[in-house]
Amino acid sequence: MRRGDHDRQAQLASWTARGEVGGLWLVDESPIQLVLREGWLLPRTPSEVLPKDARIATLAWRPGPGGRTALVVAGANLLLGGRRLVPDRPEILAEGDTLVVDHRDVGEPAGSVVGGLLVGLPEAPARPWRGLVSAAENVAEAPRPGAGRAWLHLGLGSLVAGALPLAAGALAFAPGDPWRSTLLLGAIAATLGAGIGISLSRVLAHAGPTLEWDRQGVRVSRGIPFPRVQRYAVDDLDGFAVRLGGVRPAGWSLEVLLRTRGGDVLLERGAHLRLAGEPSLPAVAALEARRLDWIDVARRVARTLGRSPDAFVTIQTDSDWPPERARGAIAAGKISLS
Repeated sequence: MRRGDHDRQAQLASWTARGEVGGLWLVDESPIQLVLREGWLLPRTPSEVLPKDARIATLAWRPGPGGRTALVVAGANLLLGGRRLVPDRPEILAEGDTLVVDHRDVGEPAGSVVGGLLVGLPEAPARPWRGLVSAAENVAEAPRPGAGRAWLHLGLGSLVAGALPLAAGALAFAPGDPWRSTLLLGAIAATLGAGIGISLSRVLAHAGPTLEWDRQGVRVSRGIPFPRVQRYAVDDLDGFAVRLGGVRPAGWSLEVLLRTRGGDVLLERGAHLRLAGEPSLPAVAALEARRLDWIDVARRVARTLGRSPDAFVTIQTDSDWPPERARGAIAAGKISLS
């Protein structure tokens, strides 16, 4: 790697759900394979890949936004910020991204995958949101992961176990037979029930808050299809607070607040913001991605309002939070270069 070529500097640090750091790798222009070896996701050059290694993804430098090179990951069975990569759809990596493997995706028992990778990019491109959704310019939607899943399962079950068997059974009877008409009506009813269940699942998944902002202030809307809207003028806004801390007896919780002169407004709530006990690596990665997303949203709002992001956005993260511990170990030089 050429010194001073900031467009092609990156580092990958291996970390666990307990915040332990196993190694640090510098990524240069050489091709990199991400492999799963003895439960650890590791970067390896093609010549370093062993026959027993499970190949997960590839890393390469490619032309990115603004003509600058970007580090791109492509593969399958890999979670980027808690979200599964789509095969044949490369993703640009940014500072703070987490790369982990879900043991279920590779057919391994629980606890067999212990280490993921934390991405460090000194000269990083604008970070894409991994958990939040950019519905439009200056609009951030916060979907609720897992919400409506029961309705989705009921809808699919009604379709597979109800509509399809009833329709197939109706074909066994001659036209005009009463049983044929009865079975067809049942298939239609099951199809309608499936459609309702699947639609409800989509509504519930997108029933989280939506934040909109411009130079005049901020709007927070909640609920579908008739959202409740709260408006806050610029003079009423004191800033944002993004807090991630430990909860007793064990676990983690993310809290995102909009600070106003009338009091703090909790922007998001739900089970997806809380991790109980000793969480899995994918769960930690997903919560970390959501934390970084909200920090980025808060800073964008600050810039739009003409405020200083450092003063307008308060970030509080427990030093024992696994990705934070990994960053601390890297910064303190407490790991060896591999």
